[in-house]
Amino acid sequence: MRPKRSKQEQIVVWTGVIAQLVRTRNNQILRETDLPHPQFVMLLHFCHDPAREWTVSSLASAFQSNQPGITKTVRKLLERGHLSARPDQGDARVKKLRVTARGIRARNAAMARLAPELAKAFQGWKQSEISELHRLLERLKTFLDEHRDDRA
Repeated sequence: MRPKRSKQEQIVVWTGVIAQLVRTRNNQILRETDLPHPQFVMLLHFCHDPAREWTVSSLASAFQSNQPGITKTVRKLLERGHLSARPDQGDARVKKLRVTARGIRARNAAMARLAPELAKAFQGWKQSEISELHRLLERLKTFLDEHRDDRA
């Protein structure tokens, strides 16, 4: 007999399943481009606020990931001209990173390839259903983001 899961537990499990399914499908589609999924995700992050500058440390914190992995992805994006770097005025060892126009174009091209799959996933949904799901997921994301350092 299967254990009974609370709705909260199901939500957490399902969002993980959804994330994995989306990542796998995006990887399949992005394989046809020259933008691997980790670089695409990083560009999405930068393109959310193109004027904002980031450091590797701030990216590692935002992604809750280790610096070597972030550094590797950043280095590849810099080599491809998708990001630019400038030395920090207070500490020359620190680089301030920003998305370039080329990076924005690469993100937009990738999104254009992914758009048909996204449209298919929401085909038949009412706009009110999409809006409600968006509102609720944003609420959950905001709570988790604001409490990421809390311990139970």
